[in-house]
Amino acid sequence: MPAPSRNQLIQTRKKELLAKGFRSGLVDKAMDWAVGSAEGMASYAMKMSSSDGKLDKLTLDFLPRYLEDAEKWMKAFVGEPEKQ
Repeated sequence: MPAPSRNQLIQTRKKELLAKGFRSGLVDKAMDWAVGSAEGMASYAMKMSSSDGKLDKLTLDFLPRYLEDAEKWMKAFVGEPEKQ
């Protein structure tokens, strides 16, 4: 079974966070933050290593962790989500 795509990872996490009661706009911002952070870390890792690793592959390696951390990122701004 192939690894999930970037979009699949994002959509899965987005659904989880919306189900917890976070507002849609905030979740969208958190997903943007997670993707940007994963891309930034992948770019940084590529510059620091002698590897010929592809940016997209490294981004997918980092993305699950940043998607998990997106909840902490949102709570730093708004606290706990509103209960639905």
